[in-house]
Amino acid sequence: MKTKLKKDWYSIVVYPQKGIINKVKIMKDELADRIGNYKSRNSEAHITIIEFEADLNEFLFYKYYIKNFCLYQKPEHISFDEIVLSKRSKALVLLPAVASKIYLRDLLKNFRKGLKHLNVTNGSVAHISIGRALDPNQIEGANNIFNNINLDFNCEKIAIRKFNTSIGQFEVIYEFFFQGKSPVEEQLSLFQ
Repeated sequence: MKTKLKKDWYSIVVYPQKGIINKVKIMKDELADRIGNYKSRNSEAHITIIEFEADLNEFLFYKYYIKNFCLYQKPEHISFDEIVLSKRSKALVLLPAVASKIYLRDLLKNFRKGLKHLNVTNGSVAHISIGRALDPNQIEGANNIFNNINLDFNCEKIAIRKFNTSIGQFEVIYEFFFQGKSPVEEQLSLFQ
């Protein structure tokens, strides 16, 4: 008799420092004061790389993959300087500055490349959501709420978040810091 292992829903994200998470929370609070409750209101600031469903054995593979990926990534200073309110996507999002956009595009692409044959859902282009699934009245209320945006932080870690059904949100369960090691160094250390 074959038993089926329980699967949980996970999200792998670029995870900023607490100071940035708090600044985005303040923005979300201001938006809620203006338009009322909305989807993603209680979600911490992050940049989604992928989402997936996995049992414990599958999850351990992803955890190993992330740990190995982060060994060779170097921290990079990034900046978000644009806010976009889109009627089409029904969202209010922060977008990275040009140089940061290129860095994040490459980071996400390189991460996803190693998982291309697995059943994962890729996030979209790099952004930080302030509000999602806004209705037309909320979009109107959110118009011009924020003027200048400038969020700078060190992109230094990837986190795994697990969906908590009791609160309806993803919660961070693991963080992996970028180590910036050279693949050559790692390979040579095996022979020393």
